[in-house]
Amino acid sequence: MRTEDYIADNIIALCKKRDMSKYRLAQITGISQSSIGKIIAKESLPSMPTLEKICDALGVTMAQFFDEKDVPINLTKSQQEVLKIWDSLDEKEQMVVMSMLRGLQK
Repeated sequence: MRTEDYIADNIIALCKKRDMSKYRLAQITGISQSSIGKIIAKESLPSMPTLEKICDALGVTMAQFFDEKDVPINLTKSQQEVLKIWDSLDEKEQMVVMSMLRGLQK
């Protein structure tokens, strides 16, 4: 897979996972919408500082961004909702939720 494809596909998947538009990504990162658009359209590669800003906005490290197993694929609507709620919780709330989930395991 070409680097342009890999980066664009990961950005698209992570934006979808977080229900984030290209416009919102541009706002958070301070990167122009046209630059984000060119990256997503696979017309250009982002510089490392630009990719770091994108990763920060999407809540992933550079290592996670390039780790193929961390890229969400084909999540159901319910799974997307759970991830969206999870991402909005603070660390203490996440610990409570994890305790509840572990209690539900059979």
